[in-house]
Amino acid sequence: MKFKLFESKAKAKEVLANNQPRLVRAGSKEICIVLSSETIFAFQNECAHMGERLHGGKINYLNEIVCPLHTYRFNIKTGEEAQGRCNSLKTYLVIESDEGIFIDC
Repeated sequence: MKFKLFESKAKAKEVLANNQPRLVRAGSKEICIVLSSETIFAFQNECAHMGERLHGGKINYLNEIVCPLHTYRFNIKTGEEAQGRCNSLKTYLVIESDEGIFIDC
């Protein structure tokens, strides 16, 4: 199912600060989105290790979301945990079109 996030890339850039995680809701799902180098990435908001909400984390220089609870690090593109200590995050496809920016979940 697709959910509209923004009307345009320009609108997304007005709302999202670069490398600052943000919580969005798509139906009943909480999803963390990040604008990084002109690309929007989307992944589950719950850490695969202990369930902490990731939108409270930070993006490091390796483009990883760092969980604020135990500092587990996940690649924002693939969802993989940096050291293989737990499951990967579920990632979501972000679709840009003339009609807006959508998340497919």
